[in-house]
Amino acid sequence: METGTDGRVIRKYRLRLAPLVFITLFLGLPGISLARWIVPEDDLPLTFKAGMLVLISTVYLAIIWFWRAATIVYPDHIAVRQLFRTRRTVWSDVLSIEMENNPASSRMMLLDREGRLFALPGGVGAQAREVRAIKNIWERSRGGGWTPPAEATVLAAQYRAWARESAIVWAIFLTVGSFLAMVVSGLVLNTRSEWENDEIPWLFQAIGFVPVVVFVAVYQVAVRLLRRRQHTAYVP
Repeated sequence: METGTDGRVIRKYRLRLAPLVFITLFLGLPGISLARWIVPEDDLPLTFKAGMLVLISTVYLAIIWFWRAATIVYPDHIAVRQLFRTRRTVWSDVLSIEMENNPASSRMMLLDREGRLFALPGGVGAQAREVRAIKNIWERSRGGGWTPPAEATVLAAQYRAWARESAIVWAIFLTVGSFLAMVVSGLVLNTRSEWENDEIPWLFQAIGFVPVVVFVAVYQVAVRLLRRRQHTAYVP
């Protein structure tokens, strides 16, 4: 797939400053307080420190994503800026730009020639005028050879997008559940002698790693299972 070369920015969409500041303060300040307590404390096990710092780091990666996420419109392509990369799609490779097929959602979805369906970040879908402006630029710039995508292509892309989002929901649900289960187990079932000696129970020492490991594992398994179900559904 080609990538655009024209660097002139026509439009750029990202979250407004006020929500970004709120997210940063709401998520960032507790992390700073927790890190200031953990790092200088000599009595804490190294495993516990490392796990909690990993957990805090994921929170700050989320904050960075909110600040970086943007949709940037150029004369010859559209760019979606994410946490670690920027995805660029020339207008001729864009098959459709439509609002998500969900009445409760205001996301704007882009389908490219490789069959990938993804949302345009920056709150584009919440602004009807901007949605129309982006579609006008695309319709003028996509070229005369553009043809509407086949229904099967659209349905397959929608299913893959649904599979990814469903996997994320399951991963978040099981991550939070496993984290809370460990906390409750440590408080209720662990030996009281460890607490009485001001020692951290072994169950808690790796608690910071649990959300990260569970999320990645559950997401990967769920995506594969859902996509396998898609392939079997198309078998006659």
